[in-house]
Amino acid sequence: MTTITETSSEYESKYASGMAHKNAGNQLFKDEEFAKALKEYYHALLYLRGLNANPMDLASAPRDPEKPTEEDVSDLDKDLSIIQTNMAACHLRLDRIDRVVACADAAHKANPFNKKAKFKLAQGYIRQGWIPKAEKLLDELEKDSPRDAAFAAERRLIASKEKEAEAKQRSEMRGMFDRANNKLAAAEAAAADETKAEEQPAVIRKKTT
Repeated sequence: MTTITETSSEYESKYASGMAHKNAGNQLFKDEEFAKALKEYYHALLYLRGLNANPMDLASAPRDPEKPTEEDVSDLDKDLSIIQTNMAACHLRLDRIDRVVACADAAHKANPFNKKAKFKLAQGYIRQGWIPKAEKLLDELEKDSPRDAAFAAERRLIASKEKEAEAKQRSEMRGMFDRANNKLAAAEAAAADETKAEEQPAVIRKKTT
């Protein structure tokens, strides 16, 4: 039977290894080595995900699902959320938008109070075209930081994408009307040709009598 001391020691060892990979990933991110940073963050997750948030196996404080607080989130879940947020940031730099959303969503679920995770999720949604979802997250973030420059930049990006969507829609409508007009013109030309073809024999007969 595994003793508490051994369990605690194993926990500390794995936790230290996981955090070492996280720190290595952070440095690689600063060096703009995003693909390499992702590998380090991935190894960090492998070490930390299998750990029990309470290595001493003590009873946790009851949580109220109706009124969760940041104190309800374990330190381990907070670490996991930070790592997954960093992974989302790497994927954003690498233009892997689906992975941005996946990692940011996982980070947000691990710690709903992680504002950076919420922001990365909003950024991913904007680039996927899910504007209402992104705006809801930005609304929540701006309650605490209404003048944040990063939030303002994403608002401008939303406005730009909406203008692009409107221009595309207008272009498609013009194209639809142009095709309809072309079909109408072609039909009228065909009808005119048929009329000429029907009148031509009568003209010929008139000349020969």
